[in-house]
Amino acid sequence: MSGKRILFIAWAAFVISISFPVSIFATSKFNIQPKIFTSWGLDSNFYLAEFLEREVYTYKISPGLKVDFEGAKTSLILDYTLDAIYYEDRDTVPPNEKPADDEDYLGHTFTGETRYQAFDRLLAGLNGSYYLTRDPAQSDTLNNSIDRDKYTITRITPLLFYKFGEKFNVGLRYRHTDLDYIPEDREDSKENRGIFNLVYNLNSKNSLDFEFQHWQKEYTQNTSDYLSNQVNLIFRRKLGVFDLGAGAGYQKRTFDDPGLDDESIFTYNLNLGGNWLIENRRTRVSFNVEQNLNDQSEGNNYFIATRFVLNALHEFTRKLSGEAGAYYQISDYQNTYGLNSDGAIEKRMDNTYDIFGKINYKFARWLIFSVTGGFEKRDSNLAGLSYDNNYLITNLGFVYDLGKK
Repeated sequence: MSGKRILFIAWAAFVISISFPVSIFATSKFNIQPKIFTSWGLDSNFYLAEFLEREVYTYKISPGLKVDFEGAKTSLILDYTLDAIYYEDRDTVPPNEKPADDEDYLGHTFTGETRYQAFDRLLAGLNGSYYLTRDPAQSDTLNNSIDRDKYTITRITPLLFYKFGEKFNVGLRYRHTDLDYIPEDREDSKENRGIFNLVYNLNSKNSLDFEFQHWQKEYTQNTSDYLSNQVNLIFRRKLGVFDLGAGAGYQKRTFDDPGLDDESIFTYNLNLGGNWLIENRRTRVSFNVEQNLNDQSEGNNYFIATRFVLNALHEFTRKLSGEAGAYYQISDYQNTYGLNSDGAIEKRMDNTYDIFGKINYKFARWLIFSVTGGFEKRDSNLAGLSYDNNYLITNLGFVYDLGKK
């Protein structure tokens, strides 16, 4: 079934691209990029346990291919990577514990994007993606889970953007998401979401974006289905080399299970990012703040997440660059209770953060080596849910343009 989804996304993008008039290929650009990434990593607490920490090595080989086409009125990008991931315990496996290499697997990452400028005012497109992974973050950007079960997630998003004039733009998107776990005892889900944007351009540097989202989430087992409506008003401004976005809104979530109270939350986001040159060397900084409910859950474990993310990059020389970043997330669970270290019952509250530093060295335009070191930590008020982990990752990446037309 997963293979059919990959083929469906690729076929949909292909059908849209060949459906365009032949005249769009008159002035076209075409590029193919084979790529391969290899990495080695070490985690001091691979399973993110509060006790009984285990050091595990991770080996990853990721060959792939990217195809990029751009014509007078259309564009098409297809990107696929095969992720062969292997694990090895650094020390003897504790009694009654499974070895880390039981989790070796072949993952898949596929993304596709096509755009068609029907005429000056109308842009049509299709986005698609497919992942087979153990990374829970792929299912929800606000995810707080540490489980390692394999799953596939498929997203398909047709879209339309219409420009009424210099002042108003309208966007309409529909996104369908399927999440299927490989273990049969895990709960699958699907989501259907509509997104509407009305953008008013105040001037060349400032705009207001009214966004409305309506979506339905359905689960296959005991987790309650729900319906959500969310409105946001977002102000965007260009400040020299920086781009600023600040928005606030409201989400109302209604559960099918009559035993669950509806959730209402004030949402907000702040995004600030910029690029500039220091002595002809690029520097990039971004800062993001977001508050919202998580979308994906099993067992109705929903929480209000407040997340702060900071990233920076600087090119020291033409070949050497450095990166640093951090995120901090407060996860305030709404209906999840457990025992604290004293044996008392409390509603769950987690504080999670991750700090990392990275050095990149470019041996050639097509060959880059990097070393990343970081520390992640969760503090939970419930017993058994806190953890610390130090990690180190080395990566060698090869990306080569076979030729541009």
